[in-house]
Amino acid sequence: MAHISMQWKIRGFFLVDLIILGFLAESPFNFLVLNTFLGYVPIELAFQIKKIKSVKSLPFLLFFVIWLAFYPNAPYLMTDLFHLSLLNPHDYANGLLSNSPRMWLDFGLLMVSMFGALLIGTYELNVIAQRINQAFRIKFIWVLPTILMAASGIGVYIGRFLRIHSLYLFLTPTWFIKQILNMWNLRMVFFVTILTIVQLAVLWLLNEIKKAD
Repeated sequence: MAHISMQWKIRGFFLVDLIILGFLAESPFNFLVLNTFLGYVPIELAFQIKKIKSVKSLPFLLFFVIWLAFYPNAPYLMTDLFHLSLLNPHDYANGLLSNSPRMWLDFGLLMVSMFGALLIGTYELNVIAQRINQAFRIKFIWVLPTILMAASGIGVYIGRFLRIHSLYLFLTPTWFIKQILNMWNLRMVFFVTILTIVQLAVLWLLNEIKKAD
């Protein structure tokens, strides 16, 4: 029996997920198709980065910049959890959670997409970070992942609160930079800090599971 690589299994996972979303996701959760696809893009870019042998090469740098621009789409799906409030999950007659099949289907669709993008995205981020650490002999191995996760937190803030897409960085860079310079405040820093801590917690758990194996 032919061996299927982990990368192809992950591709298959997201393909099946997107097909299921295409058939089953209904308003107001039809946004999941696009958001899940965008969450997969940095994962595929990470797969392509692995093929580049030299970290210090121009192709690696170019792919790294593109990956970094799109990576926030993976943890961005965490913020989609707040859309669960649209389900009106409680039965107001008794105060208990509703057992509506449609509600729990929407819940399942969102959770699968969110966990898939977050877990695999975080894992691939760490793989890229550790390759860079090894190439430049960086001893403090958690520093770069933390920086990248903080950068992704900023990206999520930009997408969620400023409603600016990653593509604007390439289409209108001057306008994009101006928006970035004007967004800094304490609430923004707090949001980025929380998302960074959440991602670090996920990475720590993944590392501990890997050690246990």
